[in-house]
Amino acid sequence: MRKHSWLRLLALALVLALTAVACAGESADTTEAPAETEAPAETEAPATTAAPATTTTEAPAETEPPAEAISLLVWTDANRAPVFESIAPAFEEATGVNIEVQIVDFGDIREQVQVAGPAGEGPDVFVGAHDWTGELAANGVVRPITLGPNVDDFFQVGIDGFSYDGNLYAVPMATEAIAMYVNLDLVPEPPASLEEIVELCPTLDGIENCIGVPGGGDGGDLYHNIWLLTAQGGYIFGYDAATGYDTTDVGLDSEGAIAGAEVIAQLTADGIMASTNYDTAKNLFLEGKQPFWVTGPWERGTLEDSDLNWSVVKLPTINGTTPAPFVGVQGVFLSAFAPNAVVAQSFLADYVATTDVQRALYDADPRNPATQSVLDQLADDVVVATFTLSGADGIPMPNVPEMGSVWGAGGDNLLALRNGDVDAETAMTTAASQVRELLGN
Repeated sequence: MRKHSWLRLLALALVLALTAVACAGESADTTEAPAETEAPAETEAPATTAAPATTTTEAPAETEPPAEAISLLVWTDANRAPVFESIAPAFEEATGVNIEVQIVDFGDIREQVQVAGPAGEGPDVFVGAHDWTGELAANGVVRPITLGPNVDDFFQVGIDGFSYDGNLYAVPMATEAIAMYVNLDLVPEPPASLEEIVELCPTLDGIENCIGVPGGGDGGDLYHNIWLLTAQGGYIFGYDAATGYDTTDVGLDSEGAIAGAEVIAQLTADGIMASTNYDTAKNLFLEGKQPFWVTGPWERGTLEDSDLNWSVVKLPTINGTTPAPFVGVQGVFLSAFAPNAVVAQSFLADYVATTDVQRALYDADPRNPATQSVLDQLADDVVVATFTLSGADGIPMPNVPEMGSVWGAGGDNLLALRNGDVDAETAMTTAASQVRELLGN
């Protein structure tokens, strides 16, 4: 561990020691022996009957309550729990602070932490997604952090993802963007453009669908479809790298978004991209009945456990334009209700943010790493490189609270489009109108 990290831990140990002394001092004050009462002069006792010195009523040292032990509660998903458990002994040895790891389903953490935290029953630190940041910060559920000596190792997209109103709220641990998995037995040389894929699909025998993209069937999914809109110039909110998202500028019904929706409608009508939900798209690919599957690096383990001959490529260009998928980031937040924020901050900066722990987090759930040092260790991994390049083409997934009004409206109307219930223009103008109404624009 670097020298300044040890200095940080030394300072932390001093804080803990002073806290213990202060607690002990307060306890002693409450049991201070009363002053000895003097006898009045007119009834002064003779020397032979003076009270012996042993009548002093000082509280014995053993009656002082011990300082309460400090502990940190970590909420994490099951995949990453072993990583936090593995670093707990070193932190406990260095600080005397106990680490308790509790597994909570990733999808439940966002809601539960906003209930348990204010009630004093929540975690000190917890894993989460960057697009929660605006909501959690605005609701006073998380507090700002620093990355300490490792700050320069983190990719800017991760820092930007967890930044809100000028503050950083989590240690990034994974970045992710979708790309396209390919069955190499069906397509030995994957095309680079959507136009080439459209020409290829009718020539393939024994397939039930060609491009598997979640967001159809019975499950709307804006996240997996946004690249088809952005390739034509569509967008959710106006965005500027310096100022962030402008939620008064809703672009779901922009000319580019409608053009992208028309691409979706045509692919569906031509039988190239069936209206599949996530599970159907996944299962068709695993069964060898679908040559292409658009999704993220979280499915790598599934494919490595299969017998498929597969690879992954960047999303295909559309009319010569490179699509921009949403880039997501996962990390570890610091709760605003953590009673020992100094201790929790040290845990994040001096342990979670280190290269060794970042690598362990990658190994536990192999999405794109959040640091350059871990990416360097994976330089020969084609899958990691491809997803990283796909992310480099992407745009930050909005982390503003207003995005909560977009997922449902966008996903539901694209679902209606893919199911053939509405046309492209109706789908997008309806989605935009619903978002504006929800936001009061």
